[in-house]
Amino acid sequence: MVGCLLATAAAAQENPGFDPDAPCGGELRAADDTDKLMIAAWMHGYRSAGGEAAGMVDLATSASLLGELFTSCLADETRSLNEIMSPAEPSRDLVVAPAAAGTEADARALLMRFLDPAADRVALTAALKPEDADISEVYAEPLAGKLKASFAQTFTPGIQIGPKPDQNALLVYYSTTARLKSGDPALSNFPGGYADVLQYFRGDHPIVRFKFVEEGKELGLAFDGLIFVNGRWVLMPKPWRALE
Repeated sequence: MVGCLLATAAAAQENPGFDPDAPCGGELRAADDTDKLMIAAWMHGYRSAGGEAAGMVDLATSASLLGELFTSCLADETRSLNEIMSPAEPSRDLVVAPAAAGTEADARALLMRFLDPAADRVALTAALKPEDADISEVYAEPLAGKLKASFAQTFTPGIQIGPKPDQNALLVYYSTTARLKSGDPALSNFPGGYADVLQYFRGDHPIVRFKFVEEGKELGLAFDGLIFVNGRWVLMPKPWRALE
């Protein structure tokens, strides 16, 4: 028992923990798995101290609490964890209404779910699979037909996207297909291959390139082609490859 406590104390010295009075955005992005467990335990205690039944303290409940906290923090990343959990403003009431569909905030909220270690990334990825109607809505023929065949092979059962273990932050580059087609400077944030498919864009659909990175860095695991069409986000990556 004493040895266990000493080992815990040694680990605590290596991990400085989190500051509940600091802006939540920086604290949550910098949090490693140990920090997140401490934050979840702190949330359990905060709710219990406020007279709220916190329920069973287990990983599932902790992941749910962290999900609520991430969603609340996205509304204003300058707020502290204490402000979010304040009894005067209970956290369950602070989960803001979802961002307007198709906006940058909406895309960011979706992608932040992939940063949760407890997330089912296989299910989250499968939900992004485009239907043939989605592809035809965004791309004209003959590219649309080629993409339908290509993406049918890409989205195989079990496929998933997500950050590497040391990646705890998200970079989002947002534009629309019509703006990119008209020469929006945001095109420089997208892979060069998009220059070859601009002529095939149909309509005007929100489009996002994103990266999972380590906090404070710009290089990381990059993805492109997150597009809002027919009322939902779908992933159509590297469309220029279908032209090869």
